[in-house]
Amino acid sequence: MSLRLDLRHYETVVAITDLGTMTAAAQRLHSSQSALSHRLAEAERRLGTPLFERGPRRRLLPTRAGLMIHQTASRALADLERTEQVLLNEERSITATVRIAVGSYDCYHWFPGFLHDVRAHHPTIDLQLVVIDDQPSAHLTAGTADLVIAPGAPEGVFEALPLFVDELVLCVAPQHRLAGRPTVEAADLTDESFLTYNARPTPGFEFDRFIGPADSHPRTVTVVEQTNAIAELVAADAGVSILSRWALAPAIEAGRINEVRCGDAGLTLEWNALLRPNEGSESPARLIAEELARHLDDVHLDAD
Repeated sequence: MSLRLDLRHYETVVAITDLGTMTAAAQRLHSSQSALSHRLAEAERRLGTPLFERGPRRRLLPTRAGLMIHQTASRALADLERTEQVLLNEERSITATVRIAVGSYDCYHWFPGFLHDVRAHHPTIDLQLVVIDDQPSAHLTAGTADLVIAPGAPEGVFEALPLFVDELVLCVAPQHRLAGRPTVEAADLTDESFLTYNARPTPGFEFDRFIGPADSHPRTVTVVEQTNAIAELVAADAGVSILSRWALAPAIEAGRINEVRCGDAGLTLEWNALLRPNEGSESPARLIAEELARHLDDVHLDAD
């Protein structure tokens, strides 16, 4: 059976789902909004079902069919890109590989733009994404990761290169009773089902700085180890969570999740690039960490 959709249709669905607007999707795909609209209409006609519907603030929200396409296409496109890069790397004379992990969070929306920068400035260094637990020091020591992007102040021995200042925010579904609030207090969560990725409260995070000091706890606390899974549960109004705004930026910007500040002052969160303490001044890992700091700083300046 031949496929009804072409590669460009799948790219369109993925871009619109990730970014939430036709304008942003067109920019990512280097296309016009008109061309993208026609492409989406063609995909829906070929499948005989709508893939998006209008949401709050004119956002495009995927239907059940759109989510199914997005989940499958995201994996397939990533596999295709990796295959291309293997072939391209053979031509680029790769001399070093740097394994990058994100501590605590499974968020990789920053990676495509960063990979583009690295290829432009360090064409002989290859990047690999690796998945680790919330003990970055052990992985750096063992060599399973060369650079860890980590929030807060994790335990262990390493060198920390500051990246940017983020904020822990309450994440709720757009229709949730707290979605329109400018701020919340811990007492506002006493009737909520709270979702967290860590069974053990981490110093410097929400239980340590917000919920615990108020001595006012949510009705139930459920541990879901993957933050992407927490984001989907929150979007489905199956619970609330307090997470990094930067990590959940795609879902927030797409209007699938609403953010609410925790307390009047908010909960600032610092992100750092963690390196081995004996990392050389010209090592590939350090060069990539410095490139990452520049890249994320530019991204935050553009966002401001």
